[in-house]
Amino acid sequence: MTGEEYLVTELKKYNCICYYPSSGTDLSNIDYFSSGMKALGERIGGIQSESNISEDSSCIENAPDLFIHTDINSYQEFESGLGMLPNECGIHGSFEVLEFRELPALKDPNLICGNFEHSGKCFEYKLHVWGSKNTKTLIFCLCENEYFVSKILLANSINVSFIWSRNWNGGQTYGTWLANVLDKLHTNKVYTDWLCVPGKRGEPRNRFVEEKYPELMIPSKVKLVRNDDVHWIDEGSHGWVEEFDVLMQS
Repeated sequence: MTGEEYLVTELKKYNCICYYPSSGTDLSNIDYFSSGMKALGERIGGIQSESNISEDSSCIENAPDLFIHTDINSYQEFESGLGMLPNECGIHGSFEVLEFRELPALKDPNLICGNFEHSGKCFEYKLHVWGSKNTKTLIFCLCENEYFVSKILLANSINVSFIWSRNWNGGQTYGTWLANVLDKLHTNKVYTDWLCVPGKRGEPRNRFVEEKYPELMIPSKVKLVRNDDVHWIDEGSHGWVEEFDVLMQS
């Protein structure tokens, strides 16, 4: 079984996926959902109790049971079993790594950035976060976001209910291309800052994506509509993360 086949088998064990492209070491999406979707100020205050953090009474329907993060870097941080302080990776409540293992590697996954010795490595973590008794699973893959979406998710009809993307300011590509395939991923909500919302910064050309992953550069069939009732989910250098509903274009 190849690394791709093994990973696909693992992903299909879960019911509700939250995907974070270009995540680096940031775990703010896990912090947000595990806290019961508390506002940033409340999470920073470290307010948690058995009554208000219990996932059995979560305020979000179909909360993620799998978090997938991809990045071409951050190998040293994640190969050690997440040996970092919680407040350095965006976790404001309690945090415990229960299990850690390395999954079979993906073979030469990068078409844009080139492949390195660590490229394609995948790590799985079992976590307890914010005092919840439910175990969270995090899978971190060292690969291009475009490869992961195209060759793993879309190629194997894996749905992604939530996408979390912050500070994707573009090195060689920009996060706006994700909107092109949200309908194929059956995504319900996107949590992002303005950098990944189509039309918010003049639609920069994703030339490398056009060349290497043309299947991702199709006309978008959805629009992102901001939820005005949700405020201050998270902050970043380019603004704050907001919640967007994914709606089909009329």
